[in-house]
Amino acid sequence: MAVLVYMARRTSNSSLPKRIGQFIASILILNYAVYVAYRINLGYWDIRYDLPMEFCDWAIIVTCIALLTRNKMMAELSYFWVLAGSINGVVTPDLQVSFPHIYFFIFFIAHSGLVIGALYVVLGLKLYPQRWAVPRVILISQTYFLSAILIDYSFKTNYGYLMEKPNNPSLIDHLGSWPVYVVNMQIIGSALFCILYLPFYFKNKADDSN
Repeated sequence: MAVLVYMARRTSNSSLPKRIGQFIASILILNYAVYVAYRINLGYWDIRYDLPMEFCDWAIIVTCIALLTRNKMMAELSYFWVLAGSINGVVTPDLQVSFPHIYFFIFFIAHSGLVIGALYVVLGLKLYPQRWAVPRVILISQTYFLSAILIDYSFKTNYGYLMEKPNNPSLIDHLGSWPVYVVNMQIIGSALFCILYLPFYFKNKADDSN
């Protein structure tokens, strides 16, 4: 990650930062395509598990858009969603398989790639969160929660862990029973957004004074 950021910020080749972003996005897209193809090919695809309705699926979408287009709104969503949410998949993975199963590789490529991608968007492409980023991201995040809840109720699924907790130990285990833990997830997520914004709050404030 540090090498990619260094290359992007120090290179005299103006197209290199864009190409690095395209490379990271390509890895994320290809990894997801492999997952879908594998599930369909073996007849495993199931609406209960395989719709792109996990929070990390949405994080992949906004991160790839940010990497490919440098869209500032997508960059903000990527930064906050990944570093406040998706990174937990690396720390406390909800996996039912182990190395060297193909799902093991797909899972960690996706979640590690998301962290690398989100950090590169900010540090490599310099798409910093702007003023009022936190309220914007909190508001847009409700689109995910409402969509996931609608799908979960309609198809008896558990996207976003909004119906029940993960099978493996995670932070959610300490947030109370359903539906209290769903509310607490939102509160903690919003608090993390504020913490993640702090460096850019001071940066934006310094920019105003110059």
